[in-house]
Amino acid sequence: MNSKSFKGFFEKNGRALLVPVIMIIVGLFFVLYPGSAINLTVKVVGIVFVLVGAILACTLMAAYSPTTMAIAITIIIFGIICIAFPSVIAAFIIKAIGVMVLVSAAFRIHDAYMIKGRSDSFIVYIINDIITLILGLVLVAIPLDIAGTLVRIIGVFMMILGLSNIITVVKVYFDGRYVDDGSDVVWEE
Repeated sequence: MNSKSFKGFFEKNGRALLVPVIMIIVGLFFVLYPGSAINLTVKVVGIVFVLVGAILACTLMAAYSPTTMAIAITIIIFGIICIAFPSVIAAFIIKAIGVMVLVSAAFRIHDAYMIKGRSDSFIVYIINDIITLILGLVLVAIPLDIAGTLVRIIGVFMMILGLSNIITVVKVYFDGRYVDDGSDVVWEE
């Protein structure tokens, strides 16, 4: 059986700690710099669009199909716009989501009104739909402020998950028993 020292722990679990540590670092970045996180995410999406468009443009299918080439060029242009104007694109996407939430809430309020008198849950439906309507209005009115708050919340959850994963790796190492080849940890009953 392997010794249960911290040196042995890091030798056996170096790779298992990589993802949780990255989660904590990204979570801290999200909490401390939510606007930059949003812009960076949109830029990364833009880079992916440029790469996908370039790969599509270089395919044999694009050489024989003007439609495929037009789609590839459109994808590349959209990627360049994402890279050049990340905050504008982020605000537009969040406002679009807000409009979709508003439309959905309006339809649901109409549906709830249609069951008025036929269901005991009418008030619950209306309250839920009014809260959804308010959320849609907030997303349309102040999209980046709300997005920043959501990014912070996601960052906190990422840090909690990363920390809990590290704790799990440590507990499994010190409570578990290594198999002879050292590639897996099993629990003794």
